[in-house]
Amino acid sequence: MARASSGAPSPDLPTKPDDSRLQGWYHTIELGNGLVSKGAYDLRSVVDCYGIPKSLRGKEVLDVATGDGFFAFEMERREADRVVAIDVARVGDCDWTPHMRTRLGPFAANDSWPAHFRMAHRMRRSSVEYRYCSVYDLSPYTVGTFDVVFCGSLLLHLQSPLLALHAIRSITREMAIIETAVLPELDEQFPGRPLLSFGYQGEEATPGEHTAYWILSTNALESMMRYAGFDPEPQGTFVLPPVGSIATAVIGRPSE
Repeated sequence: MARASSGAPSPDLPTKPDDSRLQGWYHTIELGNGLVSKGAYDLRSVVDCYGIPKSLRGKEVLDVATGDGFFAFEMERREADRVVAIDVARVGDCDWTPHMRTRLGPFAANDSWPAHFRMAHRMRRSSVEYRYCSVYDLSPYTVGTFDVVFCGSLLLHLQSPLLALHAIRSITREMAIIETAVLPELDEQFPGRPLLSFGYQGEEATPGEHTAYWILSTNALESMMRYAGFDPEPQGTFVLPPVGSIATAVIGRPSE
C-alpha cells in the first residue's frame, strides 16, 4: 500500500499548496502532508465506479497508460502485492496520425513526460514500478502477466483499439477493467447496437490534434471486449469530474 510521507521533506519537492509544480497535472493526486496536485481530472469521487476490487491483497496489477499515476497509486492503496505502471516515453510516442507527427517535429521526439508521476511517487513514498511501454507492445514476453489489468481513458486515443484489447487480453490472468468515453445518445437512440462515433467531439484546427478517434456506445465496448477474448461485465456510465464527459467501465474476465 502507499507509504505515508514522514520525516523532513526533500528540498526539491513541493512543501506548500501554492507551489507552481502542483499546477497543470492530468490527475488530481493526494501527495501527502496535505498537498494535492491540481489535475484536469479529479477522479477521487468516482473511483468506485470502475469496478476495482476493494482489496487487491495478493494480486499483481498493471496500470496501462498511467499518466500521472492516479490509478496505479490507488491500486497500491488497495494493498496490491505488486503494481506496475506503464506509459509511452514521450508525447511523440502517442498514436498520432502521420501529418500530426510531422507537425509536432522535434517536440515529439524530445519531450518526456513522466515527471509528475515521478514527483508523486517520491512524495507518496510509493513502491509502484514504472516502465516505458506502448499498449500495442504488451505481451507476456515484454511485461509478464497480471491478475488485474486496468486501462482507463485510452481506447478513444488509439487508432487500433481492438488490437490494444487483444494485447491486454494476452497478459490478463483474472480480470481487465476497461474504461472509455461514450456518447449516451448512442445508447439512448440505438439501444443494444455496437455503434461508434469517429473523431474529436469539439473543434480542431487540424484533424487529429487531440488524438481522439473513437467514442463508443456501451454495447460497442462490450462487443469489442468479446472479440478480444473477454466475458464483459458492464459497470454502468458515470461523469468524469470536473470536465463532465461521460464514461463507461466494463470488467472483462478471460473467456474459456
